[in-house]
Amino acid sequence: MMAGEDTGMAPDPALLPALYGQLAEISRTMLAAAQRGDWDAVTASESACAELVGQLRRRPIETCPPAERETCMQLIREILANDAATRNIAEPWMRELEQILRPRRHAFGAQMYR
Repeated sequence: MMAGEDTGMAPDPALLPALYGQLAEISRTMLAAAQRGDWDAVTASESACAELVGQLRRRPIETCPPAERETCMQLIREILANDAATRNIAEPWMRELEQILRPRRHAFGAQMYR
């Protein structure tokens, strides 16, 4: 079984550092894609991220071997920082997209009642 393979069961605690490492790599990829404005790549990475997060939710960090726990915690901090940076880049873009997609009621209504 590969570290990222989802079997529906909780991952072996010994695999947690590898899973967090994979998640950190995906978060780096997402951040780099957001920085270059490649939203398709961000979206593609989100599904891989969600799969790993689903696996990690079934195995709390406390089950990680003590010798590996600090490594996992460092990876979690990196993942959270990358996620925050990605969101900071994406939020203005999302607001702009919302403005583009929002129906222009005023313009339409003004034409309708002339």
